[in-house]
Formats: sequence, C-alpha cells, structure tokens
Amino acid sequence: MAKKKRYPKRKSPASKADVAVISLIIFSILLAVLIYTKSGIIGLKLNEILGGMIGIVQYVLPIGIFVIAIKLACEGREELNAKLIQYGLLLVSLCIAFSVFQVSSGELQADKELSEVVKDAYFLGTQSKGGGAIGSCRSSSTS
Repeated sequence: MAKKKRYPKRKSPASKADVAVISLIIFSILLAVLIYTKSGIIGLKLNEILGGMIGIVQYVLPIGIFVIAIKLACEGREELNAKLIQYGLLLVSLCIAFSVFQVSSGELQADKELSEVVKDAYFLGTQSKGGGAIGSCRSSSTS
C-alpha cells in the first residue's frame, strides 16, 4: 500500500493588524513608563515636551493607546487609522476643556496676545497644569 504524502503546514504570516496591535502595546507601555516615572533624560524631556503641548492630558495618552490596541486585538478589524483619529480628537477636546477651565479660574489670562497666552500655557503645562499649548491656542482663539 502506498503511503500518503504529508505536506508540512505553512504558517500564515502575521497580518498588518497583529503587527500594529503589538507595536501599539509596546509603545503604550514604554510611554507609560517614561511619563509616569519621569525616569532618565528621555523621560524628563518627554514629560516636559508633552506636558507643555497637552498639559495634564499627557497622563491619559498611554492608557488610551493601550485601550485602542486591546480593542483592535479583540475585534480583529483593521480600523487603526479611524480609532487613532477619534482618540486624537478626544485628546484635543480634553486639552481645550482644561484650558478653558484655566482661563475661567484666572490661572491663565486670555486677554493677552496669542503668542503670550501660548507661552504661558506651555509653561503651566510643563508643571502638569491645564491643557497645554494646544488647548490654549484653540480656546483663546474662540474667546
């Protein structure tokens, strides 16, 4: 009797979604360690720059990226760009809300020139206060 040939099973290459999910998880963990612990030269500079740009919202950034990665892994759909754009809009909205709160509490004066308001907001953002330069730029141009 003839033996049946057995072909080795081919492993399917990792899809783009799998690579994106793994990259996002690693990036969010690295970002969380650098932001929350303020460790090393990179952590201090990253904390200063992100704090100046988006203020206290910097602490939400790695958590949201991790949640997006887990959601993409569970659903299995390739909607990475849409999810990241939605998350970016949420972060900008939070920055604006925190900056408006700073203006209403008197911590940030919106009656100055735009460049001065942004500089003040950047300085306050480095101290993890308010919405940073992005939120103040948007909120001062609407008021």
